[in-house]
Amino acid sequence: MKHFRLVITGNPGVGKHTSAKIIAEKLDAEIIDINKVAIGNNAIAKKTSKGLDVDTKKLSRLLAKALAAKKDLIIVGHLAPYVLKPAGVDMVAVLRRSPYELEKTFEKRKYTAEKSRENMASEILGVSLYDSLKTFGKRKVAEFDTTGKTPEQTAGEIISTLQKKSPKKTGIDWLAMVSEKGDMQKFFEY
Repeated sequence: MKHFRLVITGNPGVGKHTSAKIIAEKLDAEIIDINKVAIGNNAIAKKTSKGLDVDTKKLSRLLAKALAAKKDLIIVGHLAPYVLKPAGVDMVAVLRRSPYELEKTFEKRKYTAEKSRENMASEILGVSLYDSLKTFGKRKVAEFDTTGKTPEQTAGEIISTLQKKSPKKTGIDWLAMVSEKGDMQKFFEY
């Protein structure tokens, strides 16, 4: 029997790790946290004021070995499109959340104004989705809006899509919403 390989990615604050834990429990799968693999295997190129820069080639090799395991795997992290190859990946769940909700999340996490703005702008522009589509292709990628949902609801939607009970969907457009509300300057410096 074929084992599944589910990738969960998206910007900080969208619920990647929480959803992954719930899915892993329900489907008896192992979680591979990309950040933990990088830190635990010395795949950090350097520390910067914005965080850690990873050695993507080394991390990619480490993850390729981990993906060879004969078990169900959930690979979670925002770096997925930059360190994984499409071969062997069954589905990529790109989690999205309204920038208005993310703003509150980042305040609770005590992110700097610069880090918050950078991450909210990335979410509004759909950078994680774009990079996932570019790396994995449209057939493997599905978007999930976590806005106002419990982690259990999001996990259920991902499982349903992974098991082909629900179709893969894309099309979340935060940019139009932010523009309609007249909040472009709030989220973007220009």
